Amino acid sequence: MMNLFKDMWLRMPIEKKNRVYSITIIGMVLIIGVFNLFVVIGSIKGLGLILSDLSKCENVQTAFEDENDALEKYLHSGLEETKQNYESACVHTRACINRLPYTYSKIGAERFARTWRVMNAYDYYNNYRKEHLQEIISGESPQQLYDLYDMQSDISTYVQDLTKITVQEGSISYEDRVTVIDKLPIMLIFITILALFITIGVGRILTYTVMHPIKKIADNARSISENNFDTEDITVSNKDELGELVYTFNNMKHTMSDHINTLHENQRLTDQIHKDEVEKIEMERQLNVAQLQLLQSQINPHFLFNTLNMISGMAELESAETTQKMINSLSHLFRYNLKTTDHYVSLSQEIKIIDDYMYLQKMRFGARLEYNKEIEEGVDTDGISVPAFLLQPLVENSIIHGISSKEEGGSVSLMVYRDGEGKLIIEVKDTGVGIPQDVLASINSGDSESSDDHAGIGLSNVYKRIIGLYDNSDVKVESIEDKGTTVKICIRY
Repeated sequence: MMNLFKDMWLRMPIEKKNRVYSITIIGMVLIIGVFNLFVVIGSIKGLGLILSDLSKCENVQTAFEDENDALEKYLHSGLEETKQNYESACVHTRACINRLPYTYSKIGAERFARTWRVMNAYDYYNNYRKEHLQEIISGESPQQLYDLYDMQSDISTYVQDLTKITVQEGSISYEDRVTVIDKLPIMLIFITILALFITIGVGRILTYTVMHPIKKIADNARSISENNFDTEDITVSNKDELGELVYTFNNMKHTMSDHINTLHENQRLTDQIHKDEVEKIEMERQLNVAQLQLLQSQINPHFLFNTLNMISGMAELESAETTQKMINSLSHLFRYNLKTTDHYVSLSQEIKIIDDYMYLQKMRFGARLEYNKEIEEGVDTDGISVPAFLLQPLVENSIIHGISSKEEGGSVSLMVYRDGEGKLIIEVKDTGVGIPQDVLASINSGDSESSDDHAGIGLSNVYKRIIGLYDNSDVKVESIEDKGTTVKICIRY
């Protein structure tokens, strides 16, 4: 039998063993707790029932005495106030009598009989008093008053007898319960010792079959960490997860040397891959610079700038102010393109170029295009440096891909402010045709091919430059079809 139990325990999964141990501890605690709770609650409930019964008997006796006093005052004074007090006392007495225990199986034959006698005697007394009260008050029948006093005396005696028998039975019940309570410490000590032995026994078995194998594995693992692979294989009797773990550990130890060589080779390959990734990032950075230079060199700015200056001078001679203003704005654009060879310019320069660019576009589109600009107070645009040609591609996309396709036209808004975290936020918002949701998802995920197909190389270039130049910065595109698009640049500056 013992061998069968031992074999079952060795085959039992560790989780189930731990569950058995936990259930054993919880069961012992519950048994002790329930036993104590049962005894204490039973004792308190019994004592409370005894006190309650005694209290109800005393309440009847007190209430009946108060009723007799109230009747006496009413008979002597005849006042309405004393009559009301007397009637209230009668109601109270009736309520106290009705609350007396009156269940045969709970109070026994003798208490039941005495309670019945109190109730019936009071009922007869109450009926007799109601029938002859007016005659007693008028003094026509003194004998009836004496009969009433006799009944009061009898009822008081019956209540005293009921109280006496209740006290006697309560004393007997109390002595029985005290006897049990006196034996409680011994019973509790016995149960606690038994539970302690059972818990310790199960704990020792669990320790021997679980903790000892784990300790052996830990000792061998420590030797392996010191490059010592000559230790003897671990042997255990377990047929559970620990047995499988020991078997796997022994196999692992024999092949560890080969694995270490493999890890060294993998590390070398990882270092080479990391080096290749760094070179790839550098190549992408150089590609971004080349793309920016491509944007700047799409036309010959020297030739155009000189030509525009000549046309502007002729417009001034001919008093064509609007033409002159348009040419000056375009000239500013090409001058900016010509002189901006650095990667960074002030934000105020970028905004000024957008103003000139939008003036030209407004002259082109007329009333179909509206331009709004909002710079938050306190943002030092002169002191903030941003990548050159950051905003112009975004504004151009808003007009070309957003507003030009709408017959009624639309508006372009440029907003610069700081959010609650202190980040610099630059928004370019239009009321154009919007972007389809599938294309928008590709743009926000950084899919350069999807973004290039929809908004040209400009948006892709801005995204890559912001992500590459600033830590904890981002470019997000929000759009609703037929409602418009917002490009939000967040820079921790």
